[in-house]
Amino acid sequence: MKPLIDREATLRRVESPLARKPHTPADVSDLDWDVIGFVCEGLAFARRALVHGTEPVTRKFALGPRGAWILNCIDNGLVYPFELATVFKAGRSLITVELARLTEAGLITSRPGEQDRRRTELALTAIGKEACDQIRKDTSEMIRTNLAGYTPEQVMLFARMLRDVRGGADAPKDHDAGCPPAR
Repeated sequence: MKPLIDREATLRRVESPLARKPHTPADVSDLDWDVIGFVCEGLAFARRALVHGTEPVTRKFALGPRGAWILNCIDNGLVYPFELATVFKAGRSLITVELARLTEAGLITSRPGEQDRRRTELALTAIGKEACDQIRKDTSEMIRTNLAGYTPEQVMLFARMLRDVRGGADAPKDHDAGCPPAR
């Protein structure tokens, strides 16, 4: 059975165009646990910095853990709940709860789709756009502050490396039909 949505096409829609630059693999087989552990420590605690960038809006509007990032996805053109479930690898019911909070806060609206009236299309309200802009401003400020000692090229390398680490986790599994299971 063919999935209703092309998972890879959806994921490409949320990735930065900068992520499409070619990458040449290198031999990292000699990395010892000290280095790998250091990388894992950075990955494990990096979410704290992201929360710092989204916390003011999340707190102000009583959003769930994905709410701020859902605003960003909608602003970037992912306007169907099923696409959001695919991107976040979350069940549709969890996304529905997040969307209800965003709607109740007056940050998004929904309407029947223009091409398929059975599909709900999401859009940011003016307040939602302001909230999204605030999240981007706060997150950008945090990244610029925390990475001030690095060149733009080093920051870009860091971003590509994070994407490469994430790559295995984003790959569809044999049991994954390209979307999260309905719960």
